[in-house]
Order: sequence, then C-alpha cells, then structure tokens
Amino acid sequence: MQIANCKLKIEKTKKSGLNLLMGCLFSLPLLLSPAFLHAQTIPLKNMNFPRLIDTGELAPHVNHPSLRIIDMRSSLQDYLKGHIPNAVYLHFETLRVPRAGIPAQGPDRIFLEKLIGDYLSVSNPMGVILYSEKSNPNATLLAWVLDHLGHKKVGVVNGGWEKWTMEKHPVTQTYPSLSPKKFFGKVMPESLAEKKWVRDRLSTKGVAIVDARPPKQFSGEEGEDIRRGHIPGAKNLFWETTLEGDEVRVWKRREDLEKLFSESGAVKDKNIIVHCSTGREASHLYFTLKYVLGFHAVRLYQGSWVEWSADPNLPVKTGPIP
Repeated sequence: MQIANCKLKIEKTKKSGLNLLMGCLFSLPLLLSPAFLHAQTIPLKNMNFPRLIDTGELAPHVNHPSLRIIDMRSSLQDYLKGHIPNAVYLHFETLRVPRAGIPAQGPDRIFLEKLIGDYLSVSNPMGVILYSEKSNPNATLLAWVLDHLGHKKVGVVNGGWEKWTMEKHPVTQTYPSLSPKKFFGKVMPESLAEKKWVRDRLSTKGVAIVDARPPKQFSGEEGEDIRRGHIPGAKNLFWETTLEGDEVRVWKRREDLEKLFSESGAVKDKNIIVHCSTGREASHLYFTLKYVLGFHAVRLYQGSWVEWSADPNLPVKTGPIP
C-alpha cells in the first residue's frame, strides 16, 4: 500500500512539473512579442536622468504604456476643461503635509510610495512626464520628490501647457483608465537639506544658500510668516528669472542661466542649498541647477522659510543684503 502511494505521488509530481514547463513554453512567445517588449521600453531618449522635454518630442508618445503623464496645473477646473491625452491630475498641495504643527512640510517615503504607485499608477521602470502652466514650480516639485526617492526617469515639459496648446497638439477631456502599480523609493539624502544641516553651515566656506522667493519677501518688506526676512548669508534669485517669454514661458539659454546663478554665488565647485517659503519654488532652482546646468552638489531645504521663521532660536536678517 505504501509503495503504491509513493508511486502515485511521483506521477503527480511529474505531471505538475510537465504542466509548469508547458505553461512557460506557451507564455514565452507572449513575453517575447514586440508589443510586450515595446511596453517595457521608454520611447524617449536620454531618460536616465531628469531633463527638460520638448512638446514635439512628447506628442507622438502620449499613449505609450511605459510613460505616465501627470498634469500639475494649479486648478482642477483647467484639467477638466482639457488636458494632454492620458494625463492624470495631481494638485501640488498633495505633496505637502503638516509636521509637528508646521504646515507645508514633506511627507514620508511610505506616503509617497503609495501616492505614486497606487494613485498615479507609476511603477519603477516607467518614465514620468510632468507639466504645469507657465512652467511654474508645480511640476518641478514632483520632479524633486521623485529625484529624492531615486527615480531618475523624469521629464518636465519645457513651456508646459501653453506651449502644448499653442502648437495645437491633441487635447482631451477623457480621464485615463489606470490601475494601481507598485512603486518603491530609495531615499537619496544628498538631495535634501534639513534645518540643522543648514544652520550648521551658515558660515561655512564653499556653501551657497539661494533663496527663490520674490525680492520683497527676501528683504522682509512682505510676507505672512511669523518672522519676515531671510536666512543670513542667503542670496536672492527669484525663480521666475530663470524663464523667458510671456504667454509661453520656457527656460532661458544655458549661458544666461549660468550667469544668473554665478551672480548669486552658485557655482559648480560649491555646495548649494536652495530654499523658498515651502520648497515649491526652490524645486524649480534645484531642477535647473542639477538637471539643466549639470551641477552636482545641490540640496533643497524642504522646510524652507515656513519652518526657519517659526524657530526663535534661528537667526533672521532683513533688507536686500545677504
């Protein structure tokens, strides 16, 4: 009886193994089919690092399964009226939460992984294309978040929504049909400057602090924060000065950008800290320095002036002088 049972188990094992082998063989043509392989390949060149994307470069690939297009315009109503085909909407405020009572701070990795994977339907192999209106910092804020999580396949549409529509590329009101995906982030600490890290380097040679806020907020003439002014030693470079154009706003030429940053003390051989009120505007300078100009040592102080001004133990300076 025992021998018969053993023989039966052996036969079942053989049959199970044969079924598994046959299943793999039948699946192989599917896995090697052009459609499957095509879905795994990002159709845009040079997507190993974040970069500016031209509208004409994106237009032929809006339906490609390896791309996720995200509309970061400030108004949901604008998205409802029309958007780039297959674009999913995300408001930039979703990327900010209170921490210890301080508003507009960064969420943790787990929160962001769920947002990016479950709700934006982004997996790690995919490319992410971001656009906003007037090339404002909404798109670069998410670009920084993805960079902070180690996801480098990111493009920001140069000229944003206005350039897309001016060139009469396709527009739709249809929402994309998306399903949750798995996204895993690996925090890159060199992309972030925390409050203590900034405070400890206020008088350090080789460090440049750049404030992206409007000049009157930098000087302390305007502002709604607990204290007005700026971090001592910081130089002011309003984020909008990196763009040119009226209705369609694109990044300035490389040589013009290098001159702007050089005048603010931001040169390649320095460690550069960018900040603003809440990190949003500073993300524009971060993206420009690191991925348009190719600077290496750039950090975003995410807590920015909202956090700094709330701490009475930290120094504040007023006036236009650093």
